[in-house]
Amino acid sequence: MQDTEAMLQQLYRETCDEYNRCPLALTGGYYHEPNDFTLLQLKEVVKRLPATGGVFLDIGTGCGIIPRAIHKLGARSITVDWSATGTDDAIVNARAAGVEGYYCQVGYELLPIEESSVDCVLLADVIEHLLHSPKPVLQDIRRVLKERGGCIATTPNALRLAVRAKVALGYSNWPPVMEYFDAPFHAGHHHEYTIQEFRGAFRRSGFVEETFLLHETRLGRTPIASFADIRTRSRREPRGQTPTALRILSSTLALLTTLIPQLRSEMLLVVSKR
Repeated sequence: MQDTEAMLQQLYRETCDEYNRCPLALTGGYYHEPNDFTLLQLKEVVKRLPATGGVFLDIGTGCGIIPRAIHKLGARSITVDWSATGTDDAIVNARAAGVEGYYCQVGYELLPIEESSVDCVLLADVIEHLLHSPKPVLQDIRRVLKERGGCIATTPNALRLAVRAKVALGYSNWPPVMEYFDAPFHAGHHHEYTIQEFRGAFRRSGFVEETFLLHETRLGRTPIASFADIRTRSRREPRGQTPTALRILSSTLALLTTLIPQLRSEMLLVVSKR
């Protein structure tokens, strides 16, 4: 499956516009702001699908932007999520867009996919939400991938500059315990990975690394209304306008990450099954 970069950019914009008119975005508050990191993931997925058709699996539905886009390209597009970590609405919303959607608690239940049937898996910002070792999930991804099939995985960099600045200002990088004190399940981050941990987990699971990169989409772009606003927060919570001083500070920190890539916020890893 090969499309020009311009075509993929247009597909991504159209998919975002379509999604942002759906109930999950309008009433659920899960608006998707188009960004170059999600577009990069889409490009990496498309590279690993055959010229026609193919099977794509997305783990952790969320807004479901990439599964929607892949469905539009004519491939079989599948997404799985679990109600406690996502929402029932995420799967319902994906199904309404023509994507196959299934409920599955990865790591505890096998993926509802046949062995060696998938060309490409996307594991975007999921691994940090796992309660225990990522080993069962990574082994199951290997099970469903075809030989030489690819997996694109992303996760926040545990040692990103934003975290270092947050801690230096006296804020924890972890969600306040009172946010989930009365909840039956904590759906937030349980372990954030360093660069070495992230790459090492996939190597130890038998994958062959093809690409690794660090990316910055948060610093200089995420609106914050005050210093207190840098605390870990719900992705649905509305943000205020960023004061000039904070905008300058955030942009300066973003510039620093261009000089020191190891301080960037996001990690993207592409591996294959051999």
